[in-house]
Amino acid sequence: MLLAATCFALVSKAAQVHVALIFDDGPTPEQAQKFLTLFAAERVHVTFGSEAQYIAAHPDIAKAVIAGGHEIANHSYTHQHPKELDDATLEHEIVGAQKTIAGIVGAGVPVWYWPPFLESDDRVRAMAAKANLKVYVPKHLVVSADYDLKVSADELRKRATTGVVDGTVILFHEWRKETFEQMPAILAELKRQGCEFMTFSQLADYLTAKK
Repeated sequence: MLLAATCFALVSKAAQVHVALIFDDGPTPEQAQKFLTLFAAERVHVTFGSEAQYIAAHPDIAKAVIAGGHEIANHSYTHQHPKELDDATLEHEIVGAQKTIAGIVGAGVPVWYWPPFLESDDRVRAMAAKANLKVYVPKHLVVSADYDLKVSADELRKRATTGVVDGTVILFHEWRKETFEQMPAILAELKRQGCEFMTFSQLADYLTAKK
């Protein structure tokens, strides 16, 4: 009986699905604290893809994100298409954003650049490196599509919990109220699927060790 239980525990552990949830375009005072309270109750840690302009406007929220054990990824200064920017503007959007965020969050300074619209090329990677950042490239991405107001709350919940495999990043946006309203059900379903929730850095370390 003990051997069977031990084998089951080992199989269950091996079958865990490691995922990272990312919440873009904040921090937003209307939503952020709700998410932080929920994640604390659920004992879930996530990554926030934050814009420097909003961190500068709401520094206390950014500090609360770090204090809650979450991670902040540099999601640019003002969320423009990186490939459309001249070098000086791109530097402001990445390097300038990093300086602003670092000056506010201190020990929680981002190590990842999470490009707006997931646009990346050699120029973007070089500018990220100038800011001592690495561009985060998901092994597998599931998109809730909550940025599209035509996508209903039920649909975004289904999209966020379908096709999730080990190493998946699940993309949300902090500002949409339906995203928060559906989050308890989303977390419950992901837990039912055996998901273990990680930050970007934790997931990257896990995937590197797995190789």
